Amino acid sequence: MSAAEQRILTEIEHSLRTNDRAFATRIDRMNAAQATGRSPKWTATAGTVLVVAGIMTGLMVAVVVLAAFHI
Repeated sequence: MSAAEQRILTEIEHSLRTNDRAFATRIDRMNAAQATGRSPKWTATAGTVLVVAGIMTGLMVAVVVLAAFHI
């Protein structure tokens, strides 16, 4: 990246931080999560997997209980 391009990007970032602090904060948090390896996408995926696993476990327990009581 050229020095001129870097300067333009720095100006855009400064303007963003000045004019839309909430958006800049969200971007900072996403960048921090990616730097530590915790992507919001992976967090959502893991959450979904846990919910589905919980539902399946509940259904299996219900089937076992119903079978035990011959209902």
